[in-house]
Amino acid sequence: MKKPRHGRNKGGRPRKPTALHKLHGTDRADRNARPFEPQPETDLDVVPPDFLTPSQKEGWTYVMRYAPRGLLKALDRSVLVTWVEAEDRHRTAMMTQARLDLGNQMPLLTKSKDGSPTASPYLRIMNHAALIMLRCGSELGFSPASRPRIQLIPQGGPRLIEGEVDAWDELTRDVA
Repeated sequence: MKKPRHGRNKGGRPRKPTALHKLHGTDRADRNARPFEPQPETDLDVVPPDFLTPSQKEGWTYVMRYAPRGLLKALDRSVLVTWVEAEDRHRTAMMTQARLDLGNQMPLLTKSKDGSPTASPYLRIMNHAALIMLRCGSELGFSPASRPRIQLIPQGGPRLIEGEVDAWDELTRDVA
């Protein structure tokens, strides 16, 4: 009797979603058939969630302005929230460390209880936040290495933030 695969390939890696197989050109009906795989259709809202801080809302707005149209779906909200929070935490720790380093002869260091120099605790915060950002960013297609794996077919109208002009619409209007 065969053991259930629980969404893993023989080598133990998680299965690649069908949408990614299609985007990467590796889709094979004989091998990748998954009739019950969810297919999110609703685009992620450009308006940031209410529970984000003002600086996190700025990060959300930045991502939504520059992410390729149709890339982020409503189901991706929690991953984007995680990225936005980590990016905000990284920026806060970086700015705090920069203030501590002003005029300091030994930047990135602080004194321990016994007076000896030790690494600043803000470095650990920055490194941890950066790792979260890289992991989430890779999942969302935010890195130069992850972008070539994604090919989007344009769908629907423009996703604009209120009062913003879509440069592509302006360009096509000028050409026509």
